[in-house]
Amino acid sequence: MMVLKTSKTRYALLLLLLLSLVTAACSGSGNGTAPADNAGKPEAAAPETSGAATPDPVEITVMRGDAPIQPLVKDSPAQKEIMSHTNVIINLEGVPNSDYDAKSNTLIATNNVPDVMHIKRADLITHANSGVFLNLSDYIETYAPNFLKWVEQEPELDKLRIDGDFYGFPIVANKEHAAFVGGLPMIRTDILQELNLAMPTSFDELYEVLKAMKAAYPDSYPWTMRNGAEANLKTLAFAFGNGYPTYYDPEDSQYVFGPMKDSFADVLTYLNKLYKEGLLDPNFATNTAQQWQQNLSSGKSFFFFDNYTFATNFNLSLQEIDKTAQFDMVPVLTAPSGAKRHYMDSPNSYNSYVVSSKTEHPEEIVKMFDWMYSEEGMEATNFGTPGVHFTKENGKIVISPDLLAEFSGKSDPYRAMQSYTGTGLLAFAVVTDDTPMLTISPPKLTDWSDMVKAQVSEGSIVEKVLDPPFTEAEREQLKQLNSSVNTILTQNIDKFIFGARPVSELDAFRNELNKAGAAEIVAIYNAALARMGS
Repeated sequence: MMVLKTSKTRYALLLLLLLSLVTAACSGSGNGTAPADNAGKPEAAAPETSGAATPDPVEITVMRGDAPIQPLVKDSPAQKEIMSHTNVIINLEGVPNSDYDAKSNTLIATNNVPDVMHIKRADLITHANSGVFLNLSDYIETYAPNFLKWVEQEPELDKLRIDGDFYGFPIVANKEHAAFVGGLPMIRTDILQELNLAMPTSFDELYEVLKAMKAAYPDSYPWTMRNGAEANLKTLAFAFGNGYPTYYDPEDSQYVFGPMKDSFADVLTYLNKLYKEGLLDPNFATNTAQQWQQNLSSGKSFFFFDNYTFATNFNLSLQEIDKTAQFDMVPVLTAPSGAKRHYMDSPNSYNSYVVSSKTEHPEEIVKMFDWMYSEEGMEATNFGTPGVHFTKENGKIVISPDLLAEFSGKSDPYRAMQSYTGTGLLAFAVVTDDTPMLTISPPKLTDWSDMVKAQVSEGSIVEKVLDPPFTEAEREQLKQLNSSVNTILTQNIDKFIFGARPVSELDAFRNELNKAGAAEIVAIYNAALARMGS
């Protein structure tokens, strides 16, 4: 019996030994060394079914302005695409555009900005060295190869460096599919035909046309504006051979302070004359974007000098009542000074998204933005969910016919569609593509864009240039000087147009601006320009 028991024991021990050898063989090698035939090969990634832990998603807050023309939507298709590719959950915090500057400046001043925040270039320049924003140059070499490709192909982006570093992810455009957009003159051509008026070719002729329109429609205000005169002078003053306030003049090849030039009197005198004769909307200084749009889409006004893409929506509204109603583009107008030029916005926005220096997730955020600069990221943040909202055929983006049909009846089909998908410039994107706008909008929009391109080629429409980078000392000087100068401008520009301050006092006005530092501002700009070798 003892022998039998000992045999059983030995058998059990032998079985255990065999099982341990089999287990070791299945795991590769008992000492963790790869077999000789696999030497030098990378270890295979564990299959998804292996139970390997997936990192928990990171949640961040992104704050940007909420435009009434394209309301922000949380958990949009685009945001879900960002999450699925980067493991970052976007908590999108929209602030009404009318309050955005005040709120963002308060958050910056108190060092209480969210993880990510949309910011204008001027504010980025002012606050970059405050310690509030993350210095992205510490991360992009390692985590942002797609962004660096954009910097290589868009040399202007180097102007966005502050003391050699990036503090924001700039918004750029896919220029291959960009509409050439700008503040340009648009007029009701059906009214011109009705009154047997020719398309104006100069501002003097435009005045006569507006006068005739007012005579035929006494209750109208032929020319309407939004957001006050100062916002409009940036393009309008340039068309008069001038600019506003500090701008690069291609004819002088340097920066100029527009209100100091003699031709600035021309634009103020012109607008004052329109105002006095009821040809300019008396509410131009306070009109919101909605009020401006209502004037133009209801037949209250017949002319605007602004973003021409809105004319497609105005035409749709007007044609519900009168099929012949039509806004169309006015070719470049000749100014009283003889100048014949208009501005076009760069397809690149150059505003940026900054990252808080206090964020707990800097690497994840930089990686997220880098994916957004990739082709895949650009498509998701401009078109929505692949296979649902768009497809790609022979390398060309095709917007879903069902999506187009769903929004074609809206008053603003393009922006309603972008609001739903959470895409484009007014949502959360760093590379913009105008394919959705050109697809869903009437063919006239493409015609206007082509017309602008032609005038750019001939030199009568000029693309705005990006300001040069400034040193920290210059930025501090500009912050103080611009504060003083802009206060004087804001307090007086509307007064000149209303007639509360006569244009004859323009010399005294210029002296006030000079004392506040206008000449110093121009000197700083040109010194920065000279450093670039221009």
